[in-house]
Amino acid sequence: MISIELDTFESHRLKLTGLAYRITGSIAEAEDIVQETFLKWANADHKMIESPYSWLITVVTRMSLDHLKSARVKRESYIGPWLPEPFIADNKTPENEYELDESITMALMILLEQLSSGERASFILHDLFHFNFDEVGAILDKTGVACRKLASRAREKIDKDALQHKPNKQDHLEIVSAFFEAVKKGDMTELVSLLRENVVLHADGGGKALAALEILEGLELVVAFLQEKVAPSFVSVDSEDAAITHVWFNGSPGFVIWLDEKPVSAFNFEIEGRMIQKIHALRNPDKLSFYEPYSGKLIM
Repeated sequence: MISIELDTFESHRLKLTGLAYRITGSIAEAEDIVQETFLKWANADHKMIESPYSWLITVVTRMSLDHLKSARVKRESYIGPWLPEPFIADNKTPENEYELDESITMALMILLEQLSSGERASFILHDLFHFNFDEVGAILDKTGVACRKLASRAREKIDKDALQHKPNKQDHLEIVSAFFEAVKKGDMTELVSLLRENVVLHADGGGKALAALEILEGLELVVAFLQEKVAPSFVSVDSEDAAITHVWFNGSPGFVIWLDEKPVSAFNFEIEGRMIQKIHALRNPDKLSFYEPYSGKLIM
């Protein structure tokens, strides 16, 4: 492949990975799909391709939808609540350059799971990647009218607040830091003051680690879980074998607890009105393995 063709592909790699991830919910599969797309691109007749970006988007979309069919069969037998694999920001990027990205949050990824494959693809391509519906139709081999209807149905199923909510970045950072300080100190009064009355905790252990087997809702249930399952992890944080690091993932600041240099829990949050509305906790070791290359910034 000549240099200009390689440069063309690499200039779109991040967007292609983001597209595949939003459709599949798996960063590992997204990276594999993008790599396979690269091989197809390398062997393509580039003289016949009018728009390289559209061609690449089409290949990635169709391969991602093929993967989604088999992934959903597996998720039907998943033990406990499911969360997507984490989409981790480059830890070489200065923290002040990060921006809250509501198009890739855990909350939106969970909502996307409620959609049919056609609804999901139409919504992502039009609302998040800004293709018009005729272009979406060409990618999905459907009419533009059909894709407009699919995207409309998708929006009806997705909580509008999840799409429009834009938390303040500094508030988000401060409240998340205060949460962990409260848990570490065992200060339940402070902890409760940070949580909304209808707070939700969504913990994913995948049957491979201790976690709530259902989504918990309400202050009493969530605080009880934090006291029993989370607070004990902080007892040994000051030892040489334990640490808490700051890692930015799924479009917002998060924290990872490490024991013996292995990640054991990862958290990120939805903030509303300077209070925590939802807590997402990854405990499945298969998903936590994605944090191992990212030590992040030591904060405690």
